[in-house]
Amino acid sequence: MRDQIFISYSHQDKDWLVRLQKMLKPLTRKQTISVWDDTKINVGSKWREEIKRALASAKVAVLMVSDNFLASEFIDKHELPPLLAAAETEGLKIIWIYLSYCLYEETEIEAYQAAHNLSRPLDDLTTSQQNKVLRDICQAIKKESLAPPKPTVHQPLIVTKNEQPTLNNFEFSVVSTNAQGREISRRRQSAQQFTENLDNDYGVQLEMVAIPRGIFTMGSPDSEAGRSDDEGPQHLVKIAPFFMGKYPVTQEQWLVVAEFPQVNRSLNPNPSYWKGSNLPVERISWYDAEEFCNRLSQQTGREYRLPTEAEWEYACRAETTTPYHFGEGISPELANYKNKERATPVGNFQVANNFGLYDMHGNVWEWCTDHWHDNYEGAPLDGSAWLDSDNDDRFQALRGGSWYNIPDDCRCASRINFDIGRDGFDVIIGFRVVCVGARTP
Repeated sequence: MRDQIFISYSHQDKDWLVRLQKMLKPLTRKQTISVWDDTKINVGSKWREEIKRALASAKVAVLMVSDNFLASEFIDKHELPPLLAAAETEGLKIIWIYLSYCLYEETEIEAYQAAHNLSRPLDDLTTSQQNKVLRDICQAIKKESLAPPKPTVHQPLIVTKNEQPTLNNFEFSVVSTNAQGREISRRRQSAQQFTENLDNDYGVQLEMVAIPRGIFTMGSPDSEAGRSDDEGPQHLVKIAPFFMGKYPVTQEQWLVVAEFPQVNRSLNPNPSYWKGSNLPVERISWYDAEEFCNRLSQQTGREYRLPTEAEWEYACRAETTTPYHFGEGISPELANYKNKERATPVGNFQVANNFGLYDMHGNVWEWCTDHWHDNYEGAPLDGSAWLDSDNDDRFQALRGGSWYNIPDDCRCASRINFDIGRDGFDVIIGFRVVCVGARTP
């Protein structure tokens, strides 16, 4: 249950935390509100677990934004992502305080309403002016913390075996870029999804986004920078509606499904080199990914499988025709590619495409159903998988690029087979699933 205020701050700004705590004291003394910050962690406690629990219980998040705050790797990787995700999907309220001059406009924080006038940060005000702002902020915190829960229209429905899923709305941020990869616009959009409950004890879920039917041009034009001959010839393809995983499959999702009854082969519950519950699972062979889908299908009564190449590219483009769904260029602020040194948590960049899918460019390559073909001569035009009868030794297609690859490899049309076969695996290979046969728009 989300019922407390979580304060996120840099330890270098602790004096500001103390002043805010002091201003909030009349409210906390009467237990009008419950406030948590890391000074509440007892000596000897597992501090990361304490913070994780506090994040999961936050109804209001107070961000004390400064250059120190924005420079903190821990805040950027462990506190902001779950808070911003909860703000998008669970109604958590973000209240941020502008402590000192900094580049907040280059971050996701800019999309949220500041708690006071941004013309001057707090440290540029007189003490009296600062106290007035802090008092007003405390009133805003009280108001938001006591507000009744918002309607659950944006909370995804959890479905059980053989139950027809009902779709619910969710919101997300979409950006557009220029040829240099610089963000030129940002907007909020909504789409529909259902949520598969994988594990009741640990709350592990799989969010499946509704992808509408459509017709698109598959492949890249000869003029596109970085293209390969295997991306042509361009051709129109009809796509039936389906659901696709909002993110690549994570390590915690893999761990749960690996415990489901075996269908064809055993699965290593912890195959990944980089460890983290919200990191994409990697070092997964095509056969492993197929077994995951088979177990999930058997457990839920719905048909899960890997996407076809056509489905993957259609879902990635999301009604765009540019090299990336962002636009003509890409940047390390929007995707995890060559500039990074390892996989990052799914949804880490807090931006999706027009369909509401995250991490379609970079992070990990994603397996597809199709056997590898050197070009699109003779490719299906109905979005189905392109399979050959003599498939024992065929390589499989992968899409999306990875943290190790250059931007050209992460384009919507980019495809590769790695020459490793279906039993091969690598630290840069993961996957995401699709679900077909359930009700779609």
